[in-house]
Amino acid sequence: MRFALRNPEKLAEELTATRVPDTGLAIWSLGQAGVVLKNAAGDLLAIDPYLSDAIERNHPGTEFVRRFPPVLPPQALSVCDAVLVSHFHDDHMDMGTLIPLAASAPTLPFWIPSPDAGPVARAHPQVSGNIRPAITGDAFFVGQFHVLPIAAAHSDYEKNADGHDRFLGYFITCDGVRFWHSGDTLVTPELQAEMKQHAPDIAMLPINGGDYARGHRGILPNMNFRDAADLNHSLGCDLLLPCHYDLFSCNSDNPAWFVDDILHRYPGDKFHLLMPGERLIYLQQTPHQATHHKNITIQGINLR
Repeated sequence: MRFALRNPEKLAEELTATRVPDTGLAIWSLGQAGVVLKNAAGDLLAIDPYLSDAIERNHPGTEFVRRFPPVLPPQALSVCDAVLVSHFHDDHMDMGTLIPLAASAPTLPFWIPSPDAGPVARAHPQVSGNIRPAITGDAFFVGQFHVLPIAAAHSDYEKNADGHDRFLGYFITCDGVRFWHSGDTLVTPELQAEMKQHAPDIAMLPINGGDYARGHRGILPNMNFRDAADLNHSLGCDLLLPCHYDLFSCNSDNPAWFVDDILHRYPGDKFHLLMPGERLIYLQQTPHQATHHKNITIQGINLR
């Protein structure tokens, strides 16, 4: 797959220049599981930004080689009001992104699951002043974003001695829009029941799945495309945003399988495959009756 990526400087400018309507949410894909959110108040929230090639630099010969370059330099996220990290894996908690970002934004909070927050601060003193421990059920605000950490199972629930989850997702609400970034997780009865209560409008779910060959190489599984479609439908979400399928050939499933599956089994369920660097603006009209709009480019003319 070859990506026609956007100009990073123009994308960085777009983060600050975009005006979000009331009861709306702007969403930018950073690739893999990375995303940036912006609300009508102008608050910016980054989740799981992997904006370096640290994995392949630190592990020569690894099969985890980027299929496309970072859509932004790490310092471009200094305009954000916080960074949320779902778990410690390098493509989610990327020190190649967080260290240079901390240098340019020394007061920017990095919310990291509690079991790894302390060890990361000790191992990387450059970011120790940025780190905040994220704990399941302990909600916090980032501007007008209300953020609730949700336990994730990748591939099982893992807790430290204090009972704090090592893998998290984040349920984020603002202006009536309810956005759930699941992090890396399988579907469990507990997760399904909890998210049924929260009733997200938008679910950002991995679709790369897992198999014996990957498990044998130590690659932990995620929900697959069928799981994601089933979960989205059971929760009654208005929009499904698949993720975690575009960056590494060694840990991916074909997104066309997802498209074929959801169109056949759940016709009418809305989804969108975000391309790296793409912006989507979601507009909540009335509760449980929403629509979404995205940039459309026709012959080089950007319609917004």
